[in-house]
Amino acid sequence: MRLLYRAFRKKRAKNVYFEIAREVERTIDKIVKPELLSYFVKITKSWKNKPTWKAKKKITGKDIIVYVWPEKGKEADIWRFVSGGTKPHKIRPKKKGGVLAFMWGGKGSYKPKTTTSGGYKGPGTVMGGESVKFAEVNHPGNKPRNFEKHISRWYTPKFKRHMKNAIRRAIRRAGA
Repeated sequence: MRLLYRAFRKKRAKNVYFEIAREVERTIDKIVKPELLSYFVKITKSWKNKPTWKAKKKITGKDIIVYVWPEKGKEADIWRFVSGGTKPHKIRPKKKGGVLAFMWGGKGSYKPKTTTSGGYKGPGTVMGGESVKFAEVNHPGNKPRNFEKHISRWYTPKFKRHMKNAIRRAIRRAGA
């Protein structure tokens, strides 16, 4: 009589942490970045000078961060002025001896459609305005619209859900 012996070994489990990091990166690149960029594009959809957006991920031991910013140029400056607000300042014409011409109906006649609560419904309007010309004006500044803060608030639950799902997929894939 023969006795056969065969050892059964479990398949070696893949490194779960490596698999999680890879799946999180893949999820950020394929799902999170495009979704986040679409929020920024949506806010600037009706702007005359639309900024173009870039996104970058940073994954460390403690943090998963996605940075979104407008590319350089006039459009990026406009974004910063609207989203970050401005202090009171003087506005002068670009050409020496030139004048500033715009619609104005007196103090408080401009009604912005953007709100500090993150809403944007197109450019503002001047109530009862007429065409005026000035050599220099004192701009009162504008309140920050804080679009980034509001987008973060809107997107955070979705982001958490994407990350939880990515971790679950990675654990299943690693066979742990």
